[in-house]
Parts: sequence; structure tokens; C-alpha cells
Amino acid sequence: MKCEICGREAKLRRALVEGVEMLVCQECSRYGIVLPEKRAFVPKPKKKPLPYSKDVFEEMDKDLVPDWGKKIREARERKGLSREQLGAMVGEKTTTIAKIENEELRPTDETVKKLEKVLEIKLFQEVGKALIKSKGTRPLTIGDLLKNAK
Repeated sequence: MKCEICGREAKLRRALVEGVEMLVCQECSRYGIVLPEKRAFVPKPKKKPLPYSKDVFEEMDKDLVPDWGKKIREARERKGLSREQLGAMVGEKTTTIAKIENEELRPTDETVKKLEKVLEIKLFQEVGKALIKSKGTRPLTIGDLLKNAK
């Protein structure tokens, strides 16, 4: 390529001459400020998502007992506690305790453990593993699951 000032064939550099960015040779670069070379943008390769190596439900072996809200309310009343007192003991708001008792809000596993300890009741039950088989060689679909549920 040719220098934009003198026209000489040479290795060119970017320089700022009189406020204009130009490609100039070594000799003409003294008329301006040599700019650092631009590096070519090389995109980083995207990481491939790791496939799930196991079933996410595999470790889920406990579930809340049926009518857990009613059991919590009855145990609270047996202990003679108000919702405010129970909430203070397990670190939850009064409105949260009310929603849990009405089964409008499922408590976190951590909160369930605290409730079990304070109220001296069991709220978790063991859950057996379900085995669902598909009919034929095609993959299992949501429709197959719904048909099996009935």
C-alpha cells in the first residue's frame, strides 16, 4: 500500500496528522502522532451447553404431605401460638404464615424444616420413583404423560 502523504510503497502505520487519521510510512509518521494498531476482532468460541447427565427429579425423594396447610394450622393452635408468634419463630411474615396455612403459598424446603421443628410435626413424606414407559419405539411426549395420568 502507498503512504497517504508521500505516496511511497512501504509498511504503513496509522497516525493522527492534523486531526485526521491516515496511513503513513515510517518517515511521514513524524508529522503526526502514531496510533496503536487495531487488533482484529476474533470472536470467542461459544461454549456448548452441557447436556443433562441425569434426571433432575432423581434426587427429589420427598414431598409435602396432603393437607399440609391444615396440619400446620392445627399444630400451631395445639401449641397455643398465634400466626405472629409462629412467624417470628421460623423467620416468616404473618401474612406468609396465613398464606401457607391456606395453601395459597407453598413454603420453601427450609421453611418446612423450621415448621417441623417448631411445631413437632412431619410435613415431608417419602416419594417412590415413578416409572413411565412409552408405547412403541417413538420418544415419550407430553400427551403420553397426560394419557398415563388418567
